[in-house]
Amino acid sequence: MTHKLNGQKGFTLIELLVVVLIIGILAAIAVPQYFKVVEKGKFAESMQWVNGIKGAQERYLARNGVYYGGTLGSNTSPPFDVGLSQMTKFSVGTVTVTTVPSWVIALTRNGVPACPAVYGCYTVSYAAPPGTLTCTSTDCTQDLLPN
Repeated sequence: MTHKLNGQKGFTLIELLVVVLIIGILAAIAVPQYFKVVEKGKFAESMQWVNGIKGAQERYLARNGVYYGGTLGSNTSPPFDVGLSQMTKFSVGTVTVTTVPSWVIALTRNGVPACPAVYGCYTVSYAAPPGTLTCTSTDCTQDLLPN
């Protein structure tokens, strides 16, 4: 003979499994979106820096008749009228000047200690004029570059 206790409370195993399944599905959707938002924030650092160098290059062109070409590392000081901040998430390449006149610079995503989980180590190139951005990663092109 079985005795049923009145007022006994609790969850069945099936109910607990359903809750764990729902949490798993939500996590599978939310985690990639989280990485995307975080990388967009880090990518914004490079775009702010590019906007700074665009203005500096145009002023340099107005004064000297050519764009500045050369290294923009931490050990050198380009002859710009503004100081460019040191980026923490990207490495700056050399400014390449062409005869059009135009200039191109590449910014490579730093991977400390490893490249970003979703996007990997990608390189963003800015060519001016007309001001086009390109990226070496398809995910970067689709998710990070402005439309």
